[in-house]
Amino acid sequence: MALKKLAKELEETVRQTREMVVELNDALIALLDTTNSDAAARLDATQRLLVGLQAQDRIEQRCSNIISAIHQMDQSGLAFDEEESDKIWGDLSLDELSKPELSCASTQRSSGDVDLF
Repeated sequence: MALKKLAKELEETVRQTREMVVELNDALIALLDTTNSDAAARLDATQRLLVGLQAQDRIEQRCSNIISAIHQMDQSGLAFDEEESDKIWGDLSLDELSKPELSCASTQRSSGDVDLF
């Protein structure tokens, strides 16, 4: 049951992330729309960016809570053993998750650009 709850919460986090991206994309569209006056485009974009930033804050809170739940499950012995865990992580399609040497690599260096992945 704990893993089903974790999967459900992660799916909700993905959904919220998609909504955040839609808001940010709509803000860019509003800024690029030449039919709007500059003031109207800025106001619309500003409101959409604020919604996106609020969504990001909510997603960060969700992730922090999910991490806390995982740590508590690990401490209570509900986690997989190391070998089973390594196999699960290794079978994932995203390199930064499946290859231990790439895990959290973007936090170790800064390119000066926004790190999306």
